Amino acid sequence: MEILRYVFLVFHLFGFAAIMGGVFFQLRGKDPVTGSYMPISAVVQLVTGAGLIWTRTSLDLPVDNAKMGVKLALDVLVAVTALVGMRNKQQWAFYGVGTFTAAAAVVAVAWK
Repeated sequence: MEILRYVFLVFHLFGFAAIMGGVFFQLRGKDPVTGSYMPISAVVQLVTGAGLIWTRTSLDLPVDNAKMGVKLALDVLVAVTALVGMRNKQQWAFYGVGTFTAAAAVVAVAWK
């Protein structure tokens, strides 16, 4: 079960890296837009985040429910904003995806 937890963690980090890497790459151009990989990466974040909570609970490791609730809310915001931005090609959605993803990373790292 411990190996499965690390697999979920690695794919969770891959999802984060795909979103933020895409945001930084798009910022180099004149017209940054939400790429089709962003909603997919956001779903990867949601699924692997749920898997991480499940494995931690199964291993009797502590889970901070308030922190996980905030992370879930931010991940859902990322997914919805990425989907809206991909369909409508609006810049506010692109910046929203980047902001919500960065906020989720800050919550993950800074919330003790």
